[in-house]
Amino acid sequence: MNSLIERLIATHRHLNREIRREAARGVPDHFRLRHLKKQRLAVKDRLVRHIPEASEFRRAACRLLARVRGPRQAEG
Repeated sequence: MNSLIERLIATHRHLNREIRREAARGVPDHFRLRHLKKQRLAVKDRLVRHIPEASEFRRAACRLLARVRGPRQAEG
């Protein structure tokens, strides 16, 4: 997979975490939330340009996550 796509997916995931973290605060900063969401949308738009099909985006994200998490250990 293209390293640019991998970086974009990682950035998108990071922005999702930051958005959730900010929204969970007692008094979230709505300006920061709006800024983070705009950044996330910009990253998503760049991803869609490189991976036009949404299903392909999901498969690419899953492959990246599998590589980051490493092989699953057998349960049981």
